[in-house]
Amino acid sequence: MRKRDEARGSGRIGRAIGQRLSYANVMATAAVFIALGGTAWALQANSVGTKQLKNNAVTAKKVKKSAVTTAKIKNNAVTAAKLACKGNGPDDVMVRAGSVCIDRYEASIWDAPTGGSQITGALGCNVNGQDCTDIYARSVAGVTPRADITWFQAQQALANSGKRLPTNAEWQTAVAGTPDSATCNVSTGSVANTGANAGCISNHGANDMVGNLWEWVADWDEQADGCDNWSAGFGEDLTCFGDGSDPLNPSRFPGALIRGGVFDNGTDAGPFAVIAGNQPSFSLFTFGFRGAR
Repeated sequence: MRKRDEARGSGRIGRAIGQRLSYANVMATAAVFIALGGTAWALQANSVGTKQLKNNAVTAKKVKKSAVTTAKIKNNAVTAAKLACKGNGPDDVMVRAGSVCIDRYEASIWDAPTGGSQITGALGCNVNGQDCTDIYARSVAGVTPRADITWFQAQQALANSGKRLPTNAEWQTAVAGTPDSATCNVSTGSVANTGANAGCISNHGANDMVGNLWEWVADWDEQADGCDNWSAGFGEDLTCFGDGSDPLNPSRFPGALIRGGVFDNGTDAGPFAVIAGNQPSFSLFTFGFRGAR
């Protein structure tokens, strides 16, 4: 009789535990266990999959209030360093601007993704970028930034490095706070090494976004046939977009946007300076770029 009673008792306990250990309870306990730094896992891999879950088995209402709180998260489990933007190698520096990582410095071209030798002469590939397979764009301090590069070549060099051209909107976000003045290289008549103008830095930590070199961005528009300047509230920065002034001879090509101004633009340079006047196949000694990811 005692064994039978014990068996009945253990059966009742087993049923009670089975009723109390719902999937939600198990998973909530496991989540807290992991958050507290646990290193073991009691569930066999794939023992609970989507097929075993009843529809709506886990809902917001079934999660106990404050089951997982900041106090239960392991100290330093998430740090600023873990959210930092990383380039390719220690000297390829990127900064965060909102949700985007952007090159701190105007890009230079190298023969390896993590360094090697800087390429300052001819790129050795077509202006359309289709065969630019062994050039790599990097954001390095204290070097001459790459100019005389087409939009296509710049985009491909960035792609080889796991980056891309920033969109016009991303570039505008990153430039915020950059001085619209001679603090930046806007009137010297020659390009400076990256980071040489220490005061020419944005709120996000990006250098030289005003002046030094015009910078390609990802967006294209109708090729401009006229220029004007923003109002005084926007620094009177230069803007050039298609205005239809010659409807009998409209451009049939896109204009790839360049931003920020160059070393001899004076007050035309600035955080709102933007030109759509050049085809993406065009290059000039005043055109540079930077990357994003």
